[in-house]
Amino acid sequence: MSDEPLARAHAYVATEISRSDQKAAALVTALGIPLSVLVAVAPSQDLSVVPAALVGVSAAGFVTAMVTALLVIRPILGGADPPPGSYMRWARCTTQEEVLNDLAVDHRPARLMRRSQIALQKFRLLRLAVDITAGALIVLVIGLLAILFE
Repeated sequence: MSDEPLARAHAYVATEISRSDQKAAALVTALGIPLSVLVAVAPSQDLSVVPAALVGVSAAGFVTAMVTALLVIRPILGGADPPPGSYMRWARCTTQEEVLNDLAVDHRPARLMRRSQIALQKFRLLRLAVDITAGALIVLVIGLLAILFE
């Protein structure tokens, strides 16, 4: 296999990982707005049980979505056995020879597979965060309607 297709594949996966991180960061920022409003306004309101419960469930949903989005941008450091050909492996080497031996092997296909798995995991978490956010918004709207029609 020539180097060009492998290099293009690595660049593509790197771009997708970057996109997921950017989307997750934007979602965390966006979730901060309704959560801040709820934290600032809700405690000062005298809400009956149903609207208060709905607003509380909505706030919990926003927090859950935010944590899920933060997991998307959380660094993955390789665990107990970092993948070959990575800085995480080289950081655990105790001699220069270990680093040179690792560099002598072409780990690009294995790294491409691992990075692709990471990208897929990030997008799955991002999708879950968006789904949770949508659910929290629906519950919040129902709670607000309950307040209006009391």
